Amino acid sequence: MGVATWPMVELEADDRLASAAHIAAQDPVVERCASGPRTRNLAQCVSGVRVVQVDRKTGQIRDDAGVRAKFGVAPPYIADYLALVGDAADGYPGIPKIGAKTAQG
Repeated sequence: MGVATWPMVELEADDRLASAAHIAAQDPVVERCASGPRTRNLAQCVSGVRVVQVDRKTGQIRDDAGVRAKFGVAPPYIADYLALVGDAADGYPGIPKIGAKTAQG
């Protein structure tokens, strides 16, 4: 199957997945790279239709347009969006009185 193990002690799993997506996206042999966890911060790794995010709960595959539809911002702006609205999973409190609509603006 071509599955590789990649031990990483210093970083979180999300960092490992983001790094793997970046490396795969640079390889011309890779047709599509899909990340499975539906954590919001991994949406920043999505690129076009080649690097996508799979929502295992709904079965939806989010490409660039899917990320824009879900969050209202392009994948490169997900980190900024989460810094504004907050991300409890990663301990970002967000900015008081800034919600999704304002962050999308």
